[in-house]
This record gives sequence, C-alpha cells and structure tokens, in this order.
Amino acid sequence: MFILFKQGGFFMWFLLIFALIIVFLTIKKSIQFFGRPDKLSQLDLEKGLNAILFWGCMSGVLGFYAHYLGLYWAMQAIIKAADISPMICAQGYGFSLITLLTGLLLLLFAALFWFILRWKYKQIIQRDE
Repeated sequence: MFILFKQGGFFMWFLLIFALIIVFLTIKKSIQFFGRPDKLSQLDLEKGLNAILFWGCMSGVLGFYAHYLGLYWAMQAIIKAADISPMICAQGYGFSLITLLTGLLLLLFAALFWFILRWKYKQIIQRDE
C-alpha cells in the first residue's frame, strides 16, 4: 500500500488529507445522528453534512487533475528522449492512474457515507415533525 502511495506522487498527500477530512466529518456526523439527535436543532444536524460529499468530489477532481498532469509530464519527457521503450510508457501511464483511482475511490466512499447520513437526517427530521 505504501508503495502505491509513493508511486502516486506528491498529489497523494493531498488525497490523504482529503481522506482524513472525509473520515473525520463522517464520524462526527454519525455520532450526532446515531447518538442523541433530539438534543440538536435541525440546523446543527444539517451543518457539515454536505461537506462530506464536497470533499469526496474534490478528491475525484484532484485525482483527474493529477492523472492528466502526469500524462502531460510523461509526454514532455517522451518528446525530449530520442528513443523510448513502450514498457516505460506503459509503466508511466500505470503510475498516473494511481491518483485517479484513489480520488475516485474516495468519491465513492464519501458519496456512500453522505447518502446514508442524509437518509438518517431525513428520518430524524420526519420523526420530529
């Protein structure tokens, strides 16, 4: 796992930070929703819920950005090289996919957690009405 993190480049550090933010927000909202939601107002319950999905989307966008930036840098290196092996090209393309796949995986988990928490939020609001 650490090897993939290292091969992904410096954008993986940003994705790690985004992942930690998503986990923190998800745990915080889960404690509020599944703990004692009757002690909080509707505004307090809703505040921060969409941030989970936002950081997931930012992860996906950053993954795409890092992927295409890596491809750009690879193409610049290929232009400068007189002779290049197809294996080296394939390996570089594979490395550039690491950030893309990581960003999309974070988006998938963030969207799933957001959907579950949004569903619980709607249940709490309907019960209080």
